[in-house]
Amino acid sequence: MKLLRKDNQKQSGIALLLTVIILSIVTFIAVFIADIVVVQLKLAKDIGDSQSAIYAADSGVEWQLYQTRKDISVASPIMSNEAVIETTVTGVAPNFTIKSLGSYQSVKRQFEVSF
Repeated sequence: MKLLRKDNQKQSGIALLLTVIILSIVTFIAVFIADIVVVQLKLAKDIGDSQSAIYAADSGVEWQLYQTRKDISVASPIMSNEAVIETTVTGVAPNFTIKSLGSYQSVKRQFEVSF
């Protein structure tokens, strides 16, 4: 009988050790997956911001093109999402270049159009 008790005590220690090891592995996997999800969420947000910056840059090109072709001054476009547009025109018609930089939050996108 004494031998059976000693074996049971050794087994309960091993069961606790295996439980701790398995829980550690599961926790590590959960943290790893959570890190991947957080990175993917940030990338998805940046894609949306990039799209807004591209639309702003495109609006800047269209605005400058309209002003240059019509030879008039028109107020700069105001983006409803608070994106910012910066444009420059170099040269004179018919040979000119329009550079338009659209910025939204931390993302910037630029177009350059030459005629």
